[in-house]
Amino acid sequence: MLNLLQQHRRYTPLGLILCGLIFLFVMSSLGVQMPAYSVFIDQQEKFQTDDPEAVNLALQRIIAQERKRCQQDIDLVNQVEIEKVFAKRENIIPAEEVEKELRKNLQFESLATSIVVDGKAVASVKNRELAEKILNNLKREYSWLDEGEELLEVTFAEKVELRDTKVPSQEIIEPPQAYQLIKIGTNNPEKYLVKEGDSLWLIARRNDMYVNDIVVANNLNSDKLSLGQELLLVKSKPYITVMTQVKGERVEAIPFQTKVVVDTSAGTSVRVKQEGKNGEKQVVYQATKLNGVLQEKDVKNEKILREAVDKIIVKGNRVVQVASRSGSGNLEWPTYGPINQYYKGRGHTGLDIGARSGTSIRAADAGYVASACYQGNYGKFIVINHNNGLVTRYAHCSSIAVSEGQSVSRGEVIGTVGSTGRSSGPHLHFEVLSGGSFQNPLNYLP
Repeated sequence: MLNLLQQHRRYTPLGLILCGLIFLFVMSSLGVQMPAYSVFIDQQEKFQTDDPEAVNLALQRIIAQERKRCQQDIDLVNQVEIEKVFAKRENIIPAEEVEKELRKNLQFESLATSIVVDGKAVASVKNRELAEKILNNLKREYSWLDEGEELLEVTFAEKVELRDTKVPSQEIIEPPQAYQLIKIGTNNPEKYLVKEGDSLWLIARRNDMYVNDIVVANNLNSDKLSLGQELLLVKSKPYITVMTQVKGERVEAIPFQTKVVVDTSAGTSVRVKQEGKNGEKQVVYQATKLNGVLQEKDVKNEKILREAVDKIIVKGNRVVQVASRSGSGNLEWPTYGPINQYYKGRGHTGLDIGARSGTSIRAADAGYVASACYQGNYGKFIVINHNNGLVTRYAHCSSIAVSEGQSVSRGEVIGTVGSTGRSSGPHLHFEVLSGGSFQNPLNYLP
């Protein structure tokens, strides 16, 4: 009996140690919990803290800062609640991190005026007065007139309305930002089927894009296109289109024709028997423009003021044919790229065509180089006389590839795009003159 008791006492300390270890393991796995506060936002637990006052102070700071940013009353959308709980120490965030956690989960809203286009809110500003000013400025920007034109009506092509409503405060933007957003709009992918006569250059030009944008979007390895080939054109589309109706009356040139008479007795000689002279006609028309670009032109009346006189050239039958020095009266685009600024009469006498520095500039039609030099604000400057009353001018070139007096053919490279002279960046400033008066180049381009 004594031996059994002694044996039991010998093993008792070992049992106590084992029980203690098991108890400690269980307690550590459960974790030591302490009083804390759970923060609930819209009934969802977000974090735990040991300082409820830090939550209240952080909330007050956030509301004050957001009100100052918006400069008007704001409402807290969320419901914030604090509940006393027991929590593990490692789950409790320090007081200095409370504000950061709140900001991640809070949303504010404020009364604003939204500009709604075809039922969709595209921009929100602080009040109706600012929104109306944005729309009026948009109309004003695209309501410029060519010489001799009268503005009949200015409207929006889309259904545009102003809506006073509460919106998330972070969606309220400043007027300049809203104005740019409306003008630029969003990317609008379109499918295009290649037609006969198409090239990447022409497709880019007609869609106000860069050739490289088309190449990248379609993973093209060469500039060769096939009839019926499908291309994806990703281009920006303004949210709002300004539509203007104008009535115009102006005198337009009637380009003279060049006739060649072959004289078998003249050998290799060439002479001008009669100089050509442009005619003139008075044109009365009504036109529709979208964002300043001519879309439809309805000629109401034409009156011939002076008939054109043909230019007659007599040449021998052994003369080798050379490129014509007379233009057709219809121009082709001198380079490709988006239009950065449109013709605005005296305010802006040509088109600014955005293009990368070094991009080729081509003669818009056949003619001869009347000037090729550096000219003040225009920088490196080329003037081509097309011998039909039209003159085209090319400014801010980085290089000039022709010389004064040289004959050029339609589409011939005459220089490269640059930023010489008074220029904010690489582009071509392209001007068209008829009878010495500036004209809107878009009236002559395809």
